Amino acid sequence: MVAEDAIKKSASDSVAWLLAHQCGLCQGLLESCLATPCCQAVACKQCAHNHVKANSKCWTCENGIEKDDLTKNEKITKEYEKVADFLCLCSICKSGCHRAVHLSCCVGAPVCRGCGVKHITSTRSCWACGRQGITSEDLDTDQTLRDAMNHHKDEGKHDKKLVDPLLDRKINHLNDVIKIEDEEKSKNKSESNGGDGGVRNGDSRSDAESEKEEGEHMDTDDDDAGGGGGGDSDDGEQEAAAASDDDVEAVSASPVKKREKSASREKPRKRDRSGSRRRDRSDSRERKREKKKHKHKDDKRDERRKRKHRSRDRSRDRRRSRDRSKDRSRRRDKEEEKEDSKKDVKKENGAVGSFAALQKRIRIEGEIVEKKVKERIEEHIANMVTQQLHVRKSEIEAEVLAKVDLARRNMEEEVKLEIDTMRRLREEEERRQMEEMESAMREKEQALENERKKLAEDRLAILEHQMRIEKEKQKEKKKQEKKVKQEQMKILGKDKSRPKLSFSLTKN
Repeated sequence: MVAEDAIKKSASDSVAWLLAHQCGLCQGLLESCLATPCCQAVACKQCAHNHVKANSKCWTCENGIEKDDLTKNEKITKEYEKVADFLCLCSICKSGCHRAVHLSCCVGAPVCRGCGVKHITSTRSCWACGRQGITSEDLDTDQTLRDAMNHHKDEGKHDKKLVDPLLDRKINHLNDVIKIEDEEKSKNKSESNGGDGGVRNGDSRSDAESEKEEGEHMDTDDDDAGGGGGGDSDDGEQEAAAASDDDVEAVSASPVKKREKSASREKPRKRDRSGSRRRDRSDSRERKREKKKHKHKDDKRDERRKRKHRSRDRSRDRRRSRDRSKDRSRRRDKEEEKEDSKKDVKKENGAVGSFAALQKRIRIEGEIVEKKVKERIEEHIANMVTQQLHVRKSEIEAEVLAKVDLARRNMEEEVKLEIDTMRRLREEEERRQMEEMESAMREKEQALENERKKLAEDRLAILEHQMRIEKEKQKEKKKQEKKVKQEQMKILGKDKSRPKLSFSLTKN
């Protein structure tokens, strides 16, 4: 089923068609569709791969599958653009929505702004659900659909992220329409079931009609009398009698006892009904005032439109009259030029002799004939050229295409040559830069080697100096030791015996 069939078919068929193009995982529109081998469940390519990679099983029957088991569904994939176009259609004119709007009661039924305003001004109701009391101020801008249409206009294809919310709300709207249709069918079935139920419904309807008529009588009597107590009781009796008469006329088959019971049941409620009827009457007056206001606005709008149309007609008539006057003036000028030329010829014929005038006339006629012949030859040549062009159109197109291909090949060869030369130049430049870098690196390495040699020589000099210092320290140490030994020798003597020391405790 294509989009045109979905427009013509019922809501249930449209829902089934949209659900067949809905992803089983992300619930979006199927762009590149994949199906499982077990139960032919469909999903988007990315959703299906992610699910199978994470779970290794089908998302509906939960049978074990692998990524390679998934197969492409070309039929659903090809219908992606058709379904997206169906979601962007106007619910009134059945074409692409221009400046899309919707009502809060039926978000899934968008329309063009012009179509919506026309429908509301003519019917004052919703185009989808039939809700009454709608004005053009109730229209809301459908920014989601406008973004989708703008993207399709710019890119030439629909964006899945922008189309997915349109699919969701369209399905919800169609489900609501199906529910309303089912409720109406059930009501019609219940009403069509005859018998006692039908009689009872007739009685209840007659009671309701009698209550309405009683309320109307009470309102009129209250307005006349000014709302007195005794007047109320008299009015109640009259209303009960009128209600009983209406019941007799509405349901001739109902028994007299039922009518008396209904009349006696309605007598104590007449005062409560009077207040409700007054409120209803005030509400009806307000509704009438609102209708008059809307009618006044509509009349003003119609007057403005008529003025615009009149101004357009006037400007068009002015343009036409101006064009006609220009054409007349051109014709008049041409006729005057012809007459002037004839007068000049006559004057020349009268001034010169008859033979000379005859020759001149023949010469002028010959020039005119030559001019006309040239014009006809040019027209004939132009016609022949156009015919030859039409005949050789395909040949010329083939030649042009061949020349275009040749030019493209030449351009490709030139571009390739330019690319090769640029690549060679770039390689030479890179080689030169590498050589310069290598030479710089060699120079730096040479400088580092020289620095290393200098550092090694400095270290050797420092080590020699330290060794010299050590030797000098050892010499000094040996000298000190020798000096200490000599002093000890002096103290101890030759035989190295300690001299005897004498001392006393007495003071000298």
